[in-house]
Order: sequence, then structure tokens, then C-alpha cells
Amino acid sequence: MNEDIGTLIRRGFETWRGNLNLAVPFVLMIVAIMVLGVAMVFAAMYPLTTTSPELLSTAGDLEDPEELVNLLQGASGLGLAAAIILIGILAMVLAGTFFTAGAIGMAKEATVSGKTGLREMWASGRRHFISLFLAEVVMMVVILAGVLLLTLPFLSGLTGALEASEPELGTLVLWGVLLIAFSLFVSILLAMVPYALVVEGLGPVAAIKVGVGFFRSNKMEVFLMWVVVMAVSVAIQFLAAPFSGSEAASAVVSSLSGIVSILIISPLSTVWWTRLYMTRSGKMPEVGALQDEGVKYL
Repeated sequence: MNEDIGTLIRRGFETWRGNLNLAVPFVLMIVAIMVLGVAMVFAAMYPLTTTSPELLSTAGDLEDPEELVNLLQGASGLGLAAAIILIGILAMVLAGTFFTAGAIGMAKEATVSGKTGLREMWASGRRHFISLFLAEVVMMVVILAGVLLLTLPFLSGLTGALEASEPELGTLVLWGVLLIAFSLFVSILLAMVPYALVVEGLGPVAAIKVGVGFFRSNKMEVFLMWVVVMAVSVAIQFLAAPFSGSEAASAVVSSLSGIVSILIISPLSTVWWTRLYMTRSGKMPEVGALQDEGVKYL
């Protein structure tokens, strides 16, 4: 069952309007990441302050970043602090993938049956967060490899530009334009991977293959949906711009924009992307509830 973009957006909006609890995974994601981030900072500071109690008082008086680096290198417990930071970052990423998978699972259920609940968020998150995490790792490796390949031809020019007193901007501009173009292309190319993974219960590698294949078969639809989501996000920022005159007003407007993004844009766009994948891949059942799907991790 294929829908044109206009119909898909309208029906997706109706689905979101009838399931405002779709915002819960995104709220919980932000809360979890903030809590884990604060815990990581305090946990990382503990071995530094207990083994080198003078570190905090001395670091506050240093203005030269190089002196601060030398001070940290001489502090005992630095290895343990680094390990805690890495574990904290991993925990935050896993929390993000858990609630992302949960949000897509809720959007899938709401798209099919018209209603969804938090039980589906927990169930879908548990089933798919490891696979989604591994898929994101693979995609990150691919992106970094692409950035490296784009940078290598410009490496000598970039090094010379950075060392020159009056650098040539042409090389920097061309490199920047290519990186932006590459980033936009990859973001569109891989946009459907999380939805393929959760909707079909795929493993990370299979989800990437299916997501890229979906894009190749539905280039215009994926691009238009990407444009719509980006346009909505930009419109929110544009509407908020006139009210951000003073510093205090700017902070308030920025906070409100973030709240709108979490409560409205993120769940609504998730419903749109999920519906696009389900309708264009034949995963939209006419009648009946969803059947539980097995999950493959490789």
C-alpha cells in the first residue's frame, strides 16, 4: 500500500495526535543521558581528587591549556578516570539506542493499530537496542572512512593552509563543501536503517543493507521526507528568532525550541519515517495485530 507524501504526512500527523505518549521515549532519553552524564563527571573526578587533591585548586588558576594538560598528565588516577568516561559515554549511547528503538516500536504499533503504549517502548527497546547500537557503530566506521578518504587528497593543502600566516581559503572551502555534501548524502542514504531494523527485527548488517536498498528503490520519497523533517525543524528555529533579542530571552527561546523538538518534532518525524518505511516496503497489514518478530544479531 503506497501513499503519496501528502497523504503520508496527514495520516502520520493524525497518528501522532492520537498518541501523544510517543514523546515519552524522547523525554526519557534526555533524562537518562543527563543523569548518566552527571554521574560520569562525578565518578571520573573522584579518582583524580582523591589521589591528587590539589588538582582542583591548581587547575582553576591555570590559564594556559598546555599547563592544564601537563597537570592532568602528572595526576595519578588519570587512567581510571579515562576508563570511567569511556564507560559513561558507552552507557549514554546505549541509552539513546534503547529509547530510539522503543520510539520506533511505538510508532510502528500506532501506525498499524492506531494506538500504542509504553509497554511497547520497553519491549521494543529491549529487543532491538543492541542491534541498533551495533548498526550505528558500523555506520560510524563507514562515515569516518569516507571522511578520511575525502581528507587525504587535501591533506598537504590543509597542512600548508594551517601553517601559513595568510592561508589560502580555496582549499579549506572546497574541503568543507565536500564534507558537508558527503554528510548530507550519507544522512539521507542511511536514514531508513533504524526503521528497517526495528520494523523487521533485523540484525545490524542486514538492516544497513535493507535500509540502503530501500533508499535506492525510493530515492525521491526518502529525499522528500528528509526535506519535510528538516523544513519543520528549521521553521521552529526561524519562528523563534524574532523573540531572541536579549541574552535572557535567547536562553528562554532556546529552551522552548528544545522542548518543542523533544515533545513534537521528534515523535512526529519518527511516525512519518516509520509510516514511510512500512507503506513502501509492504509491511503495512490491512487487518490484524502485529506478530512478535524474532531478532537476529548478526
